[in-house]
Parts: sequence; structure tokens; C-alpha cells
Amino acid sequence: MSRLEENTKEDTTENIQEANQSNKMNPMLLVGIIVAVLIIGAVVVLGMGASNTADSVAEKTENTVAPIATTQSETMDEAAPENVIEVEGGSFYFKPNEIRVKAGETVTIKLNSADMMHDFVIDELDVRTEIVQGGSSGSVTFTPTEPGEYEFYCSVSNHRAQGMVGTLIVEEYTLVE
Repeated sequence: MSRLEENTKEDTTENIQEANQSNKMNPMLLVGIIVAVLIIGAVVVLGMGASNTADSVAEKTENTVAPIATTQSETMDEAAPENVIEVEGGSFYFKPNEIRVKAGETVTIKLNSADMMHDFVIDELDVRTEIVQGGSSGSVTFTPTEPGEYEFYCSVSNHRAQGMVGTLIVEEYTLVE
């Protein structure tokens, strides 16, 4: 073989080896990319589900009580101001799930739906809000006259059966002099 042929053969072999090396991906770079993709995916998945689940469990298990609705009237002749009680309805809970009011006082329940469709119903007092879409509010105003305990619930689908209930406690009205 001539010297020219040997040089050409060596150049060709070197070019092939360089081409093969440049096509190979650095294994450490490949591992780094895979790890980064897995971490980002885990953060996205955990971030979306964990906060909703923790909030929902805490809201469902927390026993909350709305304060007794009171007025500042000195006499029965004065028009008593309206008591507005805000109630949050979410996935199978009401917050608060116990409400206390005085007999003879006008009460407005403002239902704020946290997620899906909900309503607020008290059969014995003929009280019912409209069905409220998630993120919206509805209200009902009534005046309970008889002291006692009344169950309120959500009548949408099977929400009541899944625990979306609470208690309205109507206490005797006492005139403070």
C-alpha cells in the first residue's frame, strides 16, 4: 500500500470514530434529564391533589358552630336588624354544621358553594335556597318562631346521605331589660 492510501485509510477511520462519539449522548446528561422530568411530574401531581384532599378532610371533620344570632334592639317595637349567617357548602359538609338563633328573629342564611351544586333545606320550617353552582352564593330569609332543633341538609343527589347535614338550634327569645 502506498503512503497516500495509508493516510486516507487512517483519516477515514478517525472520521468514523469521531462521528460515532459525537452521536453518543453523555450518560450523565441523560440520567439528569430523566431525573428532572420525574421530579417536575411528581411536583405537579402532588401539588394538584394534596392541597385539595387535605383541605377537604379538615373541613369535613371540623365541628363548627355559628354564634347565636343576636340583635341590639332595646324594645320589641323596634325593627330588629336582620341576622346574616354565612354557611359554606362543599363536598359533603356544611361549615358551620351547627347554627344557633333566637326564636322570633329574622335570619338570612347565605349559602356559599365551595365546589359543586348545593342547596340548604330545613323541611320543618319550609326553608330552602335555590340550587347554587360551585363558586356562587344563594340565600334564604326566614323567622323561626318555635324553639327546638331542626336538621338542615343538602337535597342535591345523595349529598344528605353522604353526611351533608347540620343542626339549626332555635333558642327561646328572652327580652333583656
